[in-house]
Amino acid sequence: MSWQRWISIGLVLGLLLLAFGLIMPAIFQAREAARRSTAKNNLKQIGLALHNYNDTHRCLPPGGTIREDDTAMQGWIAMMMPFLDASPYYSWLDFNDSWQSTSNRYVFDQRLPVVLVPGVEQHFTDSGFGLTQIMGNPNLLHRNSDVTFEEMTNGTSFTWLAGEVTGDFQPWCYPFNWRPLGTKLCQGPAGYGRPDWGGGHLLFADGHIKFFTDATSSRMLQRYDAAPPVATKAETAVPKKVFQTGEFHWDRIDLQSDPQGRDEYFATSLSSSTDVLLKLNVYSQILLTEEGQKQPKSYLKGPQFLLEIDSTTDIAAALKATPLAAAATPEQLAANVKTLQALQKQLHK
Repeated sequence: MSWQRWISIGLVLGLLLLAFGLIMPAIFQAREAARRSTAKNNLKQIGLALHNYNDTHRCLPPGGTIREDDTAMQGWIAMMMPFLDASPYYSWLDFNDSWQSTSNRYVFDQRLPVVLVPGVEQHFTDSGFGLTQIMGNPNLLHRNSDVTFEEMTNGTSFTWLAGEVTGDFQPWCYPFNWRPLGTKLCQGPAGYGRPDWGGGHLLFADGHIKFFTDATSSRMLQRYDAAPPVATKAETAVPKKVFQTGEFHWDRIDLQSDPQGRDEYFATSLSSSTDVLLKLNVYSQILLTEEGQKQPKSYLKGPQFLLEIDSTTDIAAALKATPLAAAATPEQLAANVKTLQALQKQLHK
């Protein structure tokens, strides 16, 4: 091959590399801009939901409902769910049971995109709870709170409601999803802001969203943090608990039963990013008829928890104690036992 040919090839490769070097940063910037836009829109939806809650109840939702015996029940994110979207999840919850009860487990294991920050891959705890990457202002959302907009004497445009947090993510169902703003953004997992954005968005009580850089002065952040009403330490106290989070995911496994029956049965399995199986639950759910599908979402009944399988569970005996035993033929029940036993062997011990 002549040297002129080599020069031509080299020029083409050089131009391709140059084009690649110019295009990739632009693609990255466009992707980050899209993520920031989605994050801003999520906060806007949360703001609308909180305002709609206020229109109905004449106050903001409680940050967390805590009983007199100190049992933690539900948090502000669960309380605003009927004002967020058309999801049936809210109607599936039993607010007489705590956030840890099995009756609410299926809903609380779900991923809620509106409280997640695009680009952050941690969506679940290691026990399967769906996460929130949005926290509330502890002065407005705290234990058994019922704060009104009239109490925000600095004005709603100067009182922040919620924002994106850096880390130490918690289940969205957790009744203690509030955190002080602090004195610096993007500094440590316990603060606010996204380090890869160099700052973060805050939702204000009048509904507007503002982006603050990590160079925002401590004085300004402290002024926002101290805006009235100011809650007491007892009202904003939270348990000393850190949740283990990661790139976990849930999968659904359909189980066999009478196709003409009223209910369907299925299992859900939680796995790590390396496909290590961590949890295995079994549920039933009423199959909707064509007429039932036309009913309002409040008519719907969510999946009912039947059992959790661990490495020591006698699956055959456990299934016989559930409604699935009557809803399946002996052959179907045996097939279900075999399916679940195969998954049981994969459970992390």
